[in-house]
Amino acid sequence: MEMAAADGATVIINNSLAHEIKHHLENLPGNSMEAEMFTIFRVPAHIREKNKELYKPRMVSIGPYYHSHKALQAMEKHKWRYLRDYLSRNSRNNVEQCISELRGLESGARRCYFEEVKLNSDKFLKMMLLDGSFIIEFLIKWYLRLPDAIFNVGWVLPIIKSDLLLLENQIPFLVIQKLYSLLNCFDPAPTAEDNAVVGSRNRVTRIPSLDVMLLKYLSENRVVHQDDIRRVEIKHILHLYHLCYVPLQNANNRSTRTIVMKDLINPIKLIFVFLAFLLKLCLRRKSNSIDERAPRTIPSATDLQKAGITFKSKRSENILDINFKNGTLEIPFIAIEDTRRSRLLNLVSFEQSYRQLDLNLTSYSCFMGALFKTTRDVTLLQEKKIIDNMLATHEELVSFFNRLTECSFMNYEAHYLKEVFIDVNRYYNSDWNKWMATLQRDYFNNPWSIISFAAESGLLVLTALQTFYTVFPYYHTK
Repeated sequence: MEMAAADGATVIINNSLAHEIKHHLENLPGNSMEAEMFTIFRVPAHIREKNKELYKPRMVSIGPYYHSHKALQAMEKHKWRYLRDYLSRNSRNNVEQCISELRGLESGARRCYFEEVKLNSDKFLKMMLLDGSFIIEFLIKWYLRLPDAIFNVGWVLPIIKSDLLLLENQIPFLVIQKLYSLLNCFDPAPTAEDNAVVGSRNRVTRIPSLDVMLLKYLSENRVVHQDDIRRVEIKHILHLYHLCYVPLQNANNRSTRTIVMKDLINPIKLIFVFLAFLLKLCLRRKSNSIDERAPRTIPSATDLQKAGITFKSKRSENILDINFKNGTLEIPFIAIEDTRRSRLLNLVSFEQSYRQLDLNLTSYSCFMGALFKTTRDVTLLQEKKIIDNMLATHEELVSFFNRLTECSFMNYEAHYLKEVFIDVNRYYNSDWNKWMATLQRDYFNNPWSIISFAAESGLLVLTALQTFYTVFPYYHTK
């Protein structure tokens, strides 16, 4: 096609290119101006390179991102076996019914993925059926402790659990819910609100609801309120696991600056608090130069200890329940081993990707990364029963938290540990607290030091008195 330009020249328009662009636009998923909400993401390449092995499944692929990877093919035959077991649990459930139901979810399921899924419709539905039935059947066998070949291999179960909790290894939760509902969709009257009666050709077995099994599998002995979970639209299994870590009503939403009245009941203690407050006002020479912005980090554990801050292991099921008060930093215990490291990394990556979440685990990771600057920090917090490093070396733990912090982005003006960051830095920057810590460390760290300090102080007082009584009569007589 030719068009005349303003200067008389002829412009040739490539019709094939225009046709190609129009065809591509017409085949885009979703509607025009529609805000798509991705829920299953790819980890950015620059982040993946730093923790490559912690994002990749080692045994079972779930979803399209690692579909057909050669290293994961050994588990595919077990998926087919699990599909057979899944179908046998209800004689009226069949492949045709499953495919028909999943086909109605296909468009929405595809839109969950950040990266375009290039499988055709049949391959995509087959993958969803195999992966979804595998997850359901795996949970049933695990919950009911049914005999199975892969359960007899001790190292398999922890690896499968890690694989199911990878950011890139997910299928939409609505697929799992639909397949689970088909186990009982022909039962006109379930016998209990949370139970499904699942029949087979030879037996009838009662199993709990999907969320009951999943919460038991994922909660790891933490208290999880099912009513709160049911109010949330779960996107995938990793999302549900995140809710187990980060309760909807975080226990640490109170300010660490709150003064408990029982601490002020003792009049003697009140006097000392008042005197200390006056001394702090006199010694705060740097107060005018303090940055009004919320601090971006805190000093390392050993540096905080030198400034007089003490560490205490807190008995709490929620690792986020950190607080700082009266110079004591209370941190719940956590054990870091290979699988926990992978889960924490993928949870933080999910927070970074899915912006509907509060960045609480990101804030926690930045806090822990600041504490662990050297191996001495690891040793200190292990002695305080705050962390159990089950990795090969202390250097590996320090490196992990540092890399985790480097990959995290958050608003330092509005995160759940902001008040802890402020209070810890204020305490650390106080000259009074540093002087008291030095006095405690150098003169009161053992009974002999106390005795020596008392003797020296007494000698100094006696010397002063002797000097006074020697000099005073001389001036008095004059």
